Amino acid sequence: MPQTPQPDTAEPSKDQHSSVETTRDSGPLALPIARPLRRIAALVYDLFLLAAISLSYAAIFFMIQVVTEGDAAMQVLTEGKETTRLKYAGPLRYLFLLGWWLCLALFYSWCWRRSGQTLGMKTWHLCLERNDVLVPGTSPFASWQQCWIRCLVAPPALLCGGLSYLYCLFNREGHCLHDIWSQTRVVVLPKVK
Repeated sequence: MPQTPQPDTAEPSKDQHSSVETTRDSGPLALPIARPLRRIAALVYDLFLLAAISLSYAAIFFMIQVVTEGDAAMQVLTEGKETTRLKYAGPLRYLFLLGWWLCLALFYSWCWRRSGQTLGMKTWHLCLERNDVLVPGTSPFASWQQCWIRCLVAPPALLCGGLSYLYCLFNREGHCLHDIWSQTRVVVLPKVK
């Protein structure tokens, strides 16, 4: 009776003096880590959704302010007044920015926890997963804590001249700073035919 060939399994090994884990054989399941250009392209797609979320949040925040500070807020809606817009000053400004960040972070975290992808990531065949399994494409989706860490680290790193994505070019594994700090990775999924 002919024997069927058994698939190769990857055996993880960890050097005691290094924190980098390696595999003897990645096997056919190994998925490549996403490169910066593809990640940025997915982010551009997501910007349209982020703009819609931002506009909705600003409208809700404005309506709450109209209800709570009727006189000052109504000046914006009334023609012929000196004030043409609401001035967000002091604690109100920080409350607005914190709420805005929370809305956007919740959007990303919810998408990453549900399917590992945002709409832009689906378009570009990317998936976010935990970095605790050696073979990309076999790990579960990121935890809530990992998602929130990514949401804290990624915006400042992106706003600092794309520092996180520049680091990705020089990292041996191709990870961005927010990937390393959140113990996650973004892999490229195979195209479904």
